[in-house]
Amino acid sequence: MGTTVDNRIVVLLKSLRTNNRFYTLVAPDRGLRNADAIADFPEDLILGIAYPCLEDGLNDFAVIRTTFETIDLFPDDDELRGEMMTIIKDARSNLIRRLEELRDKILSGEAHFLGTDLNEFKGTLLHMVHRGTPRRQLDNMMKVDVFESVAQSDRETAGGGDANDPMFRYQFRPGREQASMEACEPRKFVGELLQDVLESVLDDGNYAGKHPFDREVFQRFIAVMFVNYATTDQKFHGTSREDYGVSSDKDMQETPLYQAIAEAVRDIERGREFRRPEEGVARPGDQEAEAAEELARLFQPMESEEEFLRSLQEAGETGRQVQIPFGTEGQILEKLTLLADAARVVHHLDLPHATEVRQMMTGAGQQLFRMLQELEIVSSLAIDPFADLRLLE
Repeated sequence: MGTTVDNRIVVLLKSLRTNNRFYTLVAPDRGLRNADAIADFPEDLILGIAYPCLEDGLNDFAVIRTTFETIDLFPDDDELRGEMMTIIKDARSNLIRRLEELRDKILSGEAHFLGTDLNEFKGTLLHMVHRGTPRRQLDNMMKVDVFESVAQSDRETAGGGDANDPMFRYQFRPGREQASMEACEPRKFVGELLQDVLESVLDDGNYAGKHPFDREVFQRFIAVMFVNYATTDQKFHGTSREDYGVSSDKDMQETPLYQAIAEAVRDIERGREFRRPEEGVARPGDQEAEAAEELARLFQPMESEEEFLRSLQEAGETGRQVQIPFGTEGQILEKLTLLADAARVVHHLDLPHATEVRQMMTGAGQQLFRMLQELEIVSSLAIDPFADLRLLE
């Protein structure tokens, strides 16, 4: 009797309901293609989480944060505030659906963090609870401006005390006992941690402005992402040049990321739980330093914006590919979202040619967004921040 050949391929599927994306292995004749959007994930498939699955939620955070910034610029415009709060409500609803699905599929065993040692994940997060992680390190590693800015705002409003602490300590929300969390087995711990983040998203009190949102919601999510990166094998970070630009038109099967995903999913099918090699594993007491060293090595940014722009120009002239610094897509989408919010503000201004100016901003923004997608700097599955502005025509 001949040996059955496993000819399944890795595909990244997107949920039409939640916008979450998961990797899985499917037979070529099953009709599922890479980058397909589907109504529901088939129950018989093992779903994998790797780059850029968790990062997808950053789009919703960018919308909420930049919209709060727009509100702050026009504090007396009640009509604009009403429209902006509707945008925040929609993005918040997206986050709730994302987190609920992630929590449920992790707890049920349908979804798995690929290449992640869950025991190490739990230990690293608890280390952040007990001893903390430098705020500056978190901002630098994750390419955000939230941890130190929250501390600065706390100092301005409260002064002294914890506001002067350079360490960020993850604090579970009221009602979630730390001792109970520490007693959880690793998979349940991750599910409960996602529930903790979800509860912060659901809390209306965290939407009074940008600062409470950053302090109680965004910091939590970024902290979870940091721990995930620090405890995941680098093959699953998607930082190889060949890994970037997932789309239905690109053959991804031979890329380092997709090969690692295929191997990891087959290991899960065989009942093999991922464990990081003992050598180089971060342990309580030195996790911040080791995590920082590893992430700095993997996500080293270019020396300056000028260097990055120069490399893009050279790439256009020579046809070669560019190593995209980690966090670039999220930063670009955040700025494009701010530009889209500015166009919405113009819509409310009673000024000559306001409509023409808004149309110019919207058209140019959409063209830039599509060009970045064609250059594979922004994912083909990213949400266009300018799409709903066409409804104002």
